[in-house]
Amino acid sequence: SAMAFWKYRWMSAYLVAPHMIDKWISCDRGIQLRCDLIAIDTMISDTIDILAKMIRADRKLGETKYTAKTIPFDYTLPRHIMNGFPGFDSVNINQQCAFMLPLLIKQMGSYYVDNSVSVGIPQDMCTLPLVEVGVAVEREYPDVGNIWLSTNNPCDANMMDNAAMYRELSNDGQKAVHAFTTALMYDDPTTKELNVHEVYSAIEFLEEHLGQKFNWDTFTEAMKLVNRLNAEELERWDIYANTNFIGLNAVCQGFYRIYFYQQSANKYFDKSSKKLLKLFYQGVDKGINTIPYARHRAVAWSCGSTYYSHGAIWLYNCWGISLVINMDSLTGHNLINTSDRESMIEDVADLYARTPMRTHTVGGNRHLLQVFETARKFNCDMIMMYDDIGCKGVAGAQGLLEEELRAHSDEFHILWMPHALMDHRTVSPMDARKQVNDYMFTVLKEEPLDPTLVDFDDSEGW
Repeated sequence: SAMAFWKYRWMSAYLVAPHMIDKWISCDRGIQLRCDLIAIDTMISDTIDILAKMIRADRKLGETKYTAKTIPFDYTLPRHIMNGFPGFDSVNINQQCAFMLPLLIKQMGSYYVDNSVSVGIPQDMCTLPLVEVGVAVEREYPDVGNIWLSTNNPCDANMMDNAAMYRELSNDGQKAVHAFTTALMYDDPTTKELNVHEVYSAIEFLEEHLGQKFNWDTFTEAMKLVNRLNAEELERWDIYANTNFIGLNAVCQGFYRIYFYQQSANKYFDKSSKKLLKLFYQGVDKGINTIPYARHRAVAWSCGSTYYSHGAIWLYNCWGISLVINMDSLTGHNLINTSDRESMIEDVADLYARTPMRTHTVGGNRHLLQVFETARKFNCDMIMMYDDIGCKGVAGAQGLLEEELRAHSDEFHILWMPHALMDHRTVSPMDARKQVNDYMFTVLKEEPLDPTLVDFDDSEGW
C-alpha cells in the first residue's frame, strides 16, 4: 500500500534493498554468488510476505477484519509455537520495523536512536532497543492484531524499553499482552522446568485470546520440518569446517540463520535449503575454493554491526580474512524430539531460550568462552571479536575475556573490531577499519591484498 510509505518513515528504507544486496555480494563469483542470491531471495521473499501481512492487517491504514487473524510478536521470539494455530498469520513486527533498517540504510538507525534519547532513554546502551523505542516514540508501529506476545529479549538493555514498547504495541493497554520470558541461564538444570512452564503459559494465552485450541498435529509437522532444515544446515557447517568451500559469505550466512530462527521453517526456507545443500555438495565434489585469497580463517564472536554488516566483505578483500562462521549463526540448531509431546515441548523450550546474541554472551561466562572450542571446530587460526561498545553484558566480562584471549594467543590471532550496532555515528565504518588496519600492520606485520581498500571515505554512503 502506498499509504504505508507516507505513514511510516521506516518503510522508505526498503526502497534501497537492491543497494543492500550489492553490498552483501560484493566480489562474489560463480557458485558462491548463486548460493548467496538464493539465501538473499529467501530473506527478501519472507520479508515481503511479512510486510504485506502487516499492511493488510494495520488498523491505522483502515483495516478492521483481517487483523483479528494475526499474531504480532516480539523480535528474538521465534514463531515456532504459532504453528499450532493454523488459520492465523504471525507477524514479527520489530524485525521489519526496527532491526532491518540500518542494514538497508545506515543512517536510518541513528534517526530512531535520537528519538529514544529525546524522551530520556540513556544513549550509552545497546542501540537495538534504542531504535525499537524510537519507532514507538514516533508511533510508527502498525496497529496489528488484538494481542501482543512479548519477551524479555536477549539482555538487560531491553528492559529499558519495556514501558514505551508496551504503550505502543498494546495500544496503551487496550490489547492483551503476554510476556513470554525465558531464563538467561538457559543450560542450568534448575531453569529447564521454568522454560517449559513459559511455553505452556504462552500457548494457554494464545488459546484464550484467539479462541482456538492448540493444534498438536500442525505443530508437530512444523517441528519435523525445522529438524530437517537444521540437519541440512549442520551438513553445511561440516563443509565450512573441513573445506575451503564457504558457500555462503559471512554476511548472507549469518542473516540467513537469524531469519530462519525467527521465522521457523516455512516454504521459503524449505525451498532454499534444498537448493543450497545441493550446490554445496557440487562445490565440494568439484574441489572449488571460494576463498582463494584467504590468509586467515576466522570465527566472528559477539554481536556484529548492522550498519556495517558488509564489513565482513571488506575484511576478506582487503586483508584476506575469511569469516568462516559467526556467533549468531550458531543459534537454534538443536534437533527437536517429536516422538512425544513432553519431549517436544522440552526441546522447543530450550530452543526458545537460545536466542541470537543471548546464546553466547549471557547466562554465564562459559557461553562467551565457547569461542575457542568453536574456532577449533571450524579450523580457524583467528578470532574476530566484534566490540559493540553499548553491550554491557560483554563489557562486564571484558577483563575475563581478555585474560582468556591472552592465554590462547599462541593458538589464535585475536582481532577486535569496534562498532555501535545500529548507530554509525558513534563508531563509523572508517573507525572500525582503522583499528583492523593498525592490528594487521603493526601486530601481524602483513600487507593488504588491495592497498586501495585500506583507507577510503564512505561517510556519505548508505
